[in-house]
Amino acid sequence: MRRLNHIPANFSQELFNATEFDPGGYYSDIDCDFFSSYLRILHTYYIPAIIAVGFLGNFFSCVVFLSTHLKMRSSSYYLAALAVADFGFLFVVLVVHCSFNNVFEIFNTDGWCQFFVYISSVCASLSVWLIVAFTVERFIAVQYPLQRPHICTVSRAKTVVISLTVVAMVSQVYLFWIAGLINVSADREECEMRPVYLEFMKVINFVDTMATLIVPFVLIVTMNTMIARNLFLFSKRLQASSIDENLYTDTTELQHSNTQSGISNRRQGSQQSHISQKSNLSRSSKKANNNQLERCPCIHVKMSARNVASTRSQQNITKMLLLISSVFIALNFPSYVIRLSVYAYTLQQKNPPETLYCIQQFAMLLYYTNFSINFLLYAMCGVTFRRCLWQLLRNTLKRLASTPFSSKW
Repeated sequence: MRRLNHIPANFSQELFNATEFDPGGYYSDIDCDFFSSYLRILHTYYIPAIIAVGFLGNFFSCVVFLSTHLKMRSSSYYLAALAVADFGFLFVVLVVHCSFNNVFEIFNTDGWCQFFVYISSVCASLSVWLIVAFTVERFIAVQYPLQRPHICTVSRAKTVVISLTVVAMVSQVYLFWIAGLINVSADREECEMRPVYLEFMKVINFVDTMATLIVPFVLIVTMNTMIARNLFLFSKRLQASSIDENLYTDTTELQHSNTQSGISNRRQGSQQSHISQKSNLSRSSKKANNNQLERCPCIHVKMSARNVASTRSQQNITKMLLLISSVFIALNFPSYVIRLSVYAYTLQQKNPPETLYCIQQFAMLLYYTNFSINFLLYAMCGVTFRRCLWQLLRNTLKRLASTPFSSKW
């Protein structure tokens, strides 16, 4: 039984080398031979590309969320922790990719094998539950806006991130005993699952499938559906309120213009005598006071506009986080479906079709993409994120330009 989970927790070379699907040759199939040329190209160029993009993107994301005014938002700490987890996972992908392409051999070494398997599983499970965590926060912010300032706080976000990290690290400790070097040929050992723990891994597979697949998937889809519904209803109410506000503003401006014209007419008549001028001035002051009282509702209009602007800001944050969790589901769904299919075959004590392992090669490429794409989503959909990133880059360039080393040159 093969554990189709995260890389390299699959303990299988087949997820990294498109031309050698199984050392024993059992999974060699004509369909896999047909796809092998495409898979070889993708593994040669696509995986290094997403690793490079992911390294830079996750680094800049973490810096922007923690060193700009975005650190005042509780959601920034979830996204910063997500960037760190994705960075760690991609680092393990790089190590395994280099090992199986003979760049350097470190993954298939006792000690390092267990360590990298452990780190990859911790980062993968933490990434899933961090997305669930900020989805829950956005759900609370949209569904219960009056409770948001009390529940969605920075201190609470830090507590949740630390708690999820501790749980992920403790829950994956068993991998130090499960993983090990297995002889695949007379002169080669590879990091795989130890056969002696096969029955134990059946139980672990069920728990892991529920904890990192079924439960998060159901939670994210359910909450995203309700968030999208609330966003739609809010946009309709906002359009209706903007129409009412425009009507009120037009009425107020009309009353104000009529009042001003009356004041100008009285000023023209006041030029006839000094006594009438004083009288008109007194009447004008009274009218001015009345005008100020009449214009008082404009204060409420401005306050309402500020509240609408704040609400719109929260809605923009919600839309961006909704997009992130939706992309996460889309990129993970193919791998999830195949994993559940393989798990169903193993429960029936049947060998899964070889085609599933060929399709899994493409599904895992989408799975890896999820760990490097978030920065692009922030940059495309987050106006505030782009501004903070640009400001951070400008400040960094100014500091570099003002250093003594650069001034000498």
